[in-house]
Amino acid sequence: MKTFKTTFYKIQSDKLKTQSIRLAVLSDLHNVELGKGNENLLGELRKQAPDAILIAGDLVLGKEKASFQIPYAFLKEAVHIAPVYYALGNHEQRMKRKPEVYGEGYLEFEKEVRELGVVFLENETRELEMGGEKILISGLLPPYQYYKKGGKDFLKSEEIEVLLGKTSKNQFQVLLAHTPKYGDSYLEWGSDVTFSGHYHGGMVQLPFLGGVISPDFRIFPKYCKGHFQEGDRHLIVSGGLGEHTIPLRIFNPRELIMVECSPKKNSEK
Repeated sequence: MKTFKTTFYKIQSDKLKTQSIRLAVLSDLHNVELGKGNENLLGELRKQAPDAILIAGDLVLGKEKASFQIPYAFLKEAVHIAPVYYALGNHEQRMKRKPEVYGEGYLEFEKEVRELGVVFLENETRELEMGGEKILISGLLPPYQYYKKGGKDFLKSEEIEVLLGKTSKNQFQVLLAHTPKYGDSYLEWGSDVTFSGHYHGGMVQLPFLGGVISPDFRIFPKYCKGHFQEGDRHLIVSGGLGEHTIPLRIFNPRELIMVECSPKKNSEK
């Protein structure tokens, strides 16, 4: 049976005023089941009781004739746990771009999942209100060229601003951006916390060196897995929950991420 761990992070922000917010982050499930019907994953989500469930892309498997039954069944249950926000990964994006290759299955899946109440974020920002807090959740859908293996194009923060607008100066803002390749640009754009995946933790994790290889065949990529910080801005990269094509994970367990975002403590007495 495939297993996973839950990784916990805590971040503080002076943009949060009244309460803490618990966010669950999933990425790269790729049609994998963690327990029959993903009941182990759903059970952990129920136990952790997040205020929102955020999907940082690739819940599905972008191959011809791939089934959507597993991700649909998961989302059907997940929406009863917390509001679900879904940013597309490269697998969703390519199936949506080329139905002549992958068929109409993804388009029908997305339609049915929207009817469940899942909020898709394709270069969009939505406001989520929880108690006395109102936070912003943005989902980045970059031009597909930025996923090309060996490509020289680099997504800059200025282009993110064209796609999503400027970040809020007053409200706590979350960015879902599937590939961590452009982590520097996300941090420069200015979201308070960005969640990425895509690299599957580099498949193999080595002590002191981190993840070994990215899907675009870069060795020891900078933002492979874990928590990175620049000033008050955070980037958290998930090792993902599944795998595909090369089913390899060494010293690199699948992970569900739980993040507690809380008001910054006043250090003054």
